[in-house]
Amino acid sequence: MNQLGARAEAGVSESVGLVAKSILKAAGREIAVDPTLDADIIVLVDTSSFEHLGELGKKIRQKAHRIVVIDHHRPVEGMKELVELYYVKESAASESEIILELIHELGAKVTPEMAFLLLAGILSDTGQFRLAKDETFGAVQKLIEAGTSYIKVLDALKMPDDMSKRVAMLKAAQRLVLHKMDGQLVAFSELNSFEADAAAMFVRMGADVAIVGSEDKDDIRLCGRARENFSKDASLHLGEIMSELGKKFNGSGGGHAGAASMTGKGKLSEAKEQLLKVLQHSLKKT
Repeated sequence: MNQLGARAEAGVSESVGLVAKSILKAAGREIAVDPTLDADIIVLVDTSSFEHLGELGKKIRQKAHRIVVIDHHRPVEGMKELVELYYVKESAASESEIILELIHELGAKVTPEMAFLLLAGILSDTGQFRLAKDETFGAVQKLIEAGTSYIKVLDALKMPDDMSKRVAMLKAAQRLVLHKMDGQLVAFSELNSFEADAAAMFVRMGADVAIVGSEDKDDIRLCGRARENFSKDASLHLGEIMSELGKKFNGSGGGHAGAASMTGKGKLSEAKEQLLKVLQHSLKKT
């Protein structure tokens, strides 16, 4: 945007994760946490719900006059009403591929620094190419040609051994409950952190669908993952399921067919019960 004459500032809500910190440090960049909203246009990327942004999301809803969303997740209904322009491409394996496409369409130049950050985004979004599509590798080639190094990005993504995450994964495995539905394996567990990592772990272990939930007073959260081929073969879209479940629990939800989440108010046990009923019904139809 700066190349095109606009004054742009990047920001994140609440905090910067360890992986993101490592990437930014390697790129020599800083990013504002909970930035001021003194802007003509606010562009949200890889964000399908205001709730994903915490307190910043509430401020955006209250103060922003013009909001643009660029995403590869299906947006939640409550967000559509306040957004002026949506550019959503669910077929994209990563947000970076959409951004790269828009940069070329706008006639801007991809600098080596931009290429480094975009490639890091691709590696992160696709689980280091496990969820990549054919088009992903074309985007990677363009970024390498723009001056970045795959090895340098890979090094920046390496994190030291996280004891807390290892403990959380073992707790999730200890609390695992396995449900068999029409010949399919649905794993459910509870955890107060690393929910998405635990759900992905269960899928790698053999579950067709994995759901990990957390509960803090009356705040509930569910993260789901499904095998890619299973999502296609069973015509199962976790994003749609989580979106509907979020509405029922006065919250929001959404995501991809094989990776989604929801937040809401209520009891985790009730949300689990309703989710399992929906999955059972969906699998019976296939």
